[in-house]
Amino acid sequence: MGARTIPVVLVLDTGDEDQEYAEEQLQHLIVELSELDLDSIDRVAQGPSPPGTRSTEAVQLGALLLGLGGSGALLPVLVALVQDWLNRRRSGSVRMKIGEDEIELTGASDEVQQRVLQEFLRRHGE
Repeated sequence: MGARTIPVVLVLDTGDEDQEYAEEQLQHLIVELSELDLDSIDRVAQGPSPPGTRSTEAVQLGALLLGLGGSGALLPVLVALVQDWLNRRRSGSVRMKIGEDEIELTGASDEVQQRVLQEFLRRHGE
């Protein structure tokens, strides 16, 4: 019997219109995420690519689909990694979505965000 994989969507918002910068930041995040024991890390497809492009599907800028294995015990580790990554950049945000439940993580560590984050983690098995 295989372990259940929990799909987690991360959407990066660098707060910058520069797509090249956003892509560079996303690549840095992917490198850090690849050090976790995730089932998968994939770019999120947004549908058919514009006419004249080679790819059959374009990727959504700044969006990843992660496969979080098992019971979700890795979720707090994932959240801590994303928060640390944001704190080091001192800008931007990452929206994390599990099913219809979504939370926006920022580099800010204020008390209100921490309470909201704890509630999010509690709902997903912490």
